[in-house]
Amino acid sequence: MTGFETRRAVPAEGAALCALLDASYEPYRDRGIAIPDVTEGLDAEIAVGRVWVATQNRDILGLLNLSVTPPNAHLINVAVSANAKGQGVGGALIRHAIAQAERAGCTTLDLGTHADLSENISLYQHLGWGIIKQDAQRVRMRLALNRGG
Repeated sequence: MTGFETRRAVPAEGAALCALLDASYEPYRDRGIAIPDVTEGLDAEIAVGRVWVATQNRDILGLLNLSVTPPNAHLINVAVSANAKGQGVGGALIRHAIAQAERAGCTTLDLGTHADLSENISLYQHLGWGIIKQDAQRVRMRLALNRGG
């Protein structure tokens, strides 16, 4: 998919972003994976400028929740709407997260994912993240950044 823009989310989009985020995790819940509430605190994250959206013609295609506190950044969440899956939106949001972290001088970008989401773990490993900690529920991963610090 081409022709979409990435910009900071605004508070008026909170409900729509919560719905998108919740819907993006529904297939995992349908598989019996116990996913915690992924929308809690999203309004506060939007208010402090940690949420970006990918949009096209005013349609929200995806969201990125990113915390940047040099020398580290934390990719909190990436979600893509069902109608935009497989069209490059998620990859663009991940590249945006990396670029934001590097611009801020961060040396690492961390993330956490559920241990049962093997497809997510494989994707992030393919993109250069390595596992730094794992237990029965969570996998913590880290990407070393090129232009940090």
